[in-house]
Amino acid sequence: MSKGKEYTRNVLIAVFYGITSALGIQLLLQPSMLYTGGVMGLAQLIVNLLQRFANINSEVYVWYALINIPLVILAWKRLGKKFTIFTILAVLSASLFILFIPLTPITKDPVLASIFGGILTGVGIGICFRYDFSTGGTDIIALFIQKTTGSTVGQISFGVNAVIILIAGIVFGWKPALYSIISIYVCNLVVDKMYIQQQKITAVIYSKHIDEISEELIKGINRGITMDHNLKGAYSGDQIGSITIVLTKYQLFFVKQTVTRIDPNAFINIQPTIGIMGKFNDN
Repeated sequence: MSKGKEYTRNVLIAVFYGITSALGIQLLLQPSMLYTGGVMGLAQLIVNLLQRFANINSEVYVWYALINIPLVILAWKRLGKKFTIFTILAVLSASLFILFIPLTPITKDPVLASIFGGILTGVGIGICFRYDFSTGGTDIIALFIQKTTGSTVGQISFGVNAVIILIAGIVFGWKPALYSIISIYVCNLVVDKMYIQQQKITAVIYSKHIDEISEELIKGINRGITMDHNLKGAYSGDQIGSITIVLTKYQLFFVKQTVTRIDPNAFINIQPTIGIMGKFNDN
């Protein structure tokens, strides 16, 4: 994909995130005093706290943008300029759409509000992660930790969000706080399902051309490869070899293309990988 097409795609993704998150916040979560996760949830909490204790009316988008400033600086230094530029675009997109979409409740059912609010916010975050930029806030921290430790983005975010729910429960009551847990859980579930870079699999490739295949795979993806040349087919009696490689689902399409181009008769066994010990680069 050319750089121009890639940038256009990422701009559209950022706008999509802005629309879905704003719809989730303005039509479902905020009218029901329910919270999403991360900085957006923190911004909601600040708005509600100021209203409750200081009788000050403020807007979610203002706090969302302000809190993101130091985190965007962190992203610029640690996660790359390209990542940060599109992250800024996503933050601005969400802020603008929250500004222009009025606070309008479309349901009084807190269960429906929490589930569909979580889906709307999670879809936008997940697609941003999938194309290698974030929506700002704790997503930046979560991505940094995920790239370092391998923990899933959703798991890290859920731990951070517990603090928001605790404060909301103490101040505003536990019923909306508990419904907010549903919203955050659904959001994180959607994120983890969509963010295929963090889903690891093991592929074992059986072929008579493993040297050619491994050479092409090494050129195309940043992964270690284990080879075995001393295998024999029990039925055919033919001498074959195998390649074992741990990769992400995002890279599986490339691996399949490479293998079938070199050896259409190759056999590939693809298995889910529950966990990894040792060095594994998520980039």
